[in-house]
Amino acid sequence: MSTPSARRLALDILRRTLDHKQDLQAAVDEVLNPVQAGPDKGLATELAYGYLRMRGRIDFLLSQLLKNPVQTSPIMKRILGVAMYELLFLSRIPDYATLDWAVTLVRERLDQTMGKVANGVLRSLLRLGLSVRFEEYYQTKTAGHDQFLSAWYSCPQWLARMWLGSYGKEQTQAFLQATLSAPPLGVRINRTHAQAETLRENLQPLQQDSSNWGFALTQWPEFLQHAVAEGAATRQSLAAQKIMDALGVEHWPSPVLDACAGRGGKTYLMSEQGKNVWASDVNVFRLRQLKAEGARLGFDIPAFRSQGQGPYPLRQTPRTIFLDVPCSGLGVLSRRPDIKWKRTAADCAGLVKLQEEILRAAADLLTSGGCLVYVTCTLNPEENEKQIDRFASLHPEFSRLRQAQSGPAEGLGEFFYGAVLRKK
Repeated sequence: MSTPSARRLALDILRRTLDHKQDLQAAVDEVLNPVQAGPDKGLATELAYGYLRMRGRIDFLLSQLLKNPVQTSPIMKRILGVAMYELLFLSRIPDYATLDWAVTLVRERLDQTMGKVANGVLRSLLRLGLSVRFEEYYQTKTAGHDQFLSAWYSCPQWLARMWLGSYGKEQTQAFLQATLSAPPLGVRINRTHAQAETLRENLQPLQQDSSNWGFALTQWPEFLQHAVAEGAATRQSLAAQKIMDALGVEHWPSPVLDACAGRGGKTYLMSEQGKNVWASDVNVFRLRQLKAEGARLGFDIPAFRSQGQGPYPLRQTPRTIFLDVPCSGLGVLSRRPDIKWKRTAADCAGLVKLQEEILRAAADLLTSGGCLVYVTCTLNPEENEKQIDRFASLHPEFSRLRQAQSGPAEGLGEFFYGAVLRKK
C-alpha cells in the first residue's frame, strides 16, 4: 500500500513547522493551497494540528515503547507519532490502515529493519489498550507532578514548572486542559457596515458565547463567508475582543497609535468603534496585509513602518498608545500548538527585555493625560503583571487605571492579559 496523500501532506506541514520554524498556519496554507479540495486537506490539517497538540503525550509513550528512543531516527519518531495520534484519537480510521501506511513509509524512508521496529511499536501501543487513554497510566509512569503534567497535558516540562510556580496546581491544570482542544471560532461584526445589525441577529442562535459585536461559534455558517468577503465581519478570537472590552477601549482618547499593529486585527476593532487610529509595525509584509484589510473593511488609516521601541515618525502626539507587544504566545496554545515546541524559557526572558524597551519608548512619547495600553496573549507573569509592576515603579508619573486577565472559566480556550495606565 502506498502512503495516503493526507499523511504525506501532514508530515510535510510538520517538517516545515518543526524543522524550519515556519508558523503552523502558514505551513498549512503553503502545503495545502495547491491541493485540490477534498477529504485529504481536512485530514492533513487535523493530523498536523492534533499531533502538535498531543505531541508531549505521544513522545512520552514512545519513550516507553522504543528500546533506544534517544538514538531512534527523528524521521521514524515523527512517522510513528502521527500514526499514534491516529490510533489514539481518530477512531474512524481502522487500526490496520494506520499500521499499513506507517510501516510502509518507514520502510520507504529508512529500511526494512526499521519497518519491522515500527510495526512492533505500534502493535505494542495497541496491546496497552484503553489504559493509555486515562491519566492514571501517566501518574504511575512519571516521577514528580511536573513530569506527569508534561506527559498527560502534552507540554514541555519547563512550561509545567513555570505555570505551577505562577498559578498553582488547580489553575495550571485548567490552563493546560484548555490547550488540548481547538478554541471556538471567533468573529467580529463590523458595526459600521450596513448589514451589521442583520448579521448580529443571524448569529445570535449559533453562538457559544458573545460580546456586543463579537461571537464564539462552534461552526462557521456559509453566510459568514459572504459577510467576511463583503467587509461586514472579520475572523477574530472572541477572547481577544473581550480583553479589549475589559480594558475599556471605548474610553481611550484619540488619536490612538497602534505601535505593534501586525495585520491589523485590533487596529480595525478600534477603528470600528470610532477611534482615529494610526498603525505602525516593523514588518513591511504585515503592513501590506493591514492596508488590504482596511480596504476590505472600508477604512483608510495612516500606516507606517517603525519598530515597536521607536522612533515614531509622527507630526502629532497620540493621546493613546496601544501596545499589543511581541510575547511568548503561551496563552494561545490551543490555536497555535506549535508554539509550545518552539519556545524556551530563555525566549521568554528575551521578550521581557524587548517589552521593557517598547514600554519605555511609549512612555517618553506620551504627554500628560495620555493613556498607555499594554496587551499580551501569554500566560507568564514576567511578561504580564510583573512587567507592568516594574514599569509603574520606574515611571511614577503613570497611574494604573485597569488591569485584566482572561481565565479558564470563560471557556474560550485562549488567554490574554492587559493593563491601561495614564500619564499624570
